[in-house]
Amino acid sequence: DFEQWDVGDRYQLKKMLGRGSYGEVAQATDLLAPTPQHRNATFVAVKKISKAFDQEVDAVRLFREMHILRRLSGHECIIQLVDVVQPSSADEKLFSDLYLVFEFVDTDLYKLIMSPQYLTTEHIQTFLYQMLVGLKYIHSSSVIHRDLKPAILLNEDCTLKICDFGLARIVHHEKIQPTPSTTSSDDGAGVATVNDRSTVPMTTPTEMDRDQLKSIPRPNLSRQLTKHVVTRWYRAPELILIQPYASAVDIWSLGCIFAELLSMQEGSVPSYQDRVPLFPGGSCFPLSGDKGTKGATGSDERLDQLSVIFSVIGMPSEEDLQSVGKANDYIKSLDKKPGRNIESLYPAADPEAINLLKTMLMFNPAKRCTADEALEHEFLKPVRCKAREVRMVQSTSYLVRE
Repeated sequence: DFEQWDVGDRYQLKKMLGRGSYGEVAQATDLLAPTPQHRNATFVAVKKISKAFDQEVDAVRLFREMHILRRLSGHECIIQLVDVVQPSSADEKLFSDLYLVFEFVDTDLYKLIMSPQYLTTEHIQTFLYQMLVGLKYIHSSSVIHRDLKPAILLNEDCTLKICDFGLARIVHHEKIQPTPSTTSSDDGAGVATVNDRSTVPMTTPTEMDRDQLKSIPRPNLSRQLTKHVVTRWYRAPELILIQPYASAVDIWSLGCIFAELLSMQEGSVPSYQDRVPLFPGGSCFPLSGDKGTKGATGSDERLDQLSVIFSVIGMPSEEDLQSVGKANDYIKSLDKKPGRNIESLYPAADPEAINLLKTMLMFNPAKRCTADEALEHEFLKPVRCKAREVRMVQSTSYLVRE
């Protein structure tokens, strides 16, 4: 499988973890990076991007991701880019494949959600807290992730790593003025990511038998829905409406992930097979420029992403509608949605968890909580450690504890 790979002598390739249209991910041993015990080499994940420079848009996205990963390097809750393998070709100008080496992580939240395991309130607090700590650092670095979803990487010791920065942006102004391509064709469908792998799900949250977990069919890389569709479920309303946006889009996405974690509590849903995303829409029509999907009219309106969102959180107030400009008319054309009682969706959830979730899923981004405000919330008090809540000082890139 690795005859066409050229990673030099430092990395010993072990097995393929995942494949996509534009890349492959393999597990390897880093022969120069011993464990803290200085005895055994450590595992890494090597991502091969074939013909990395054939398409300008893909090349720009790749270099942006590498730059942002270097910018964010060193934070405990963010995946670490260990190395970029230098081409061994005599003429370095002729190489076409690129190899990115990341720290190896066991599994991801998506696979955990799809497993029959249940989570306690403490597990959910621990996971959400780490994601917010990572997000605080990302936002303090003037970076917006823009593509947070449950494929956040997860170790068996319950430590989390935010990954997949291919759609992230460094912002120099308060808000970004989007274009249709910002919210549609820029999804990166088909790109193999570090987390595109089939690994055994973590077993830490429960005492469930490991063999039973291994027997669970894992999600296939060629999923029924493309990444383009799945990512849409975690997309903030202002992105769907092609409005100016800021870091609040990441808080919305994290709120959607938080909701799925709440569905993992025993008593929230009838069985683990009934766990579903909070906003599983089928279309962003007509605003995002999506192709190949039906219009959001008549019986198809239930598939419209905004319609699905409003069916849960209710229609925006007149005050909030004033902030969306011309999109105001489109929203008013939708059937009026009374919304649902979120408590009824997650009956096993702590009341404080529901309160925090609601602040993360405010339609108006100006009313949505920030990462700092979420970290201050009562729900996270039992697991909070302020020493972990670091931010970046822009001029030095140092970690600063508050």
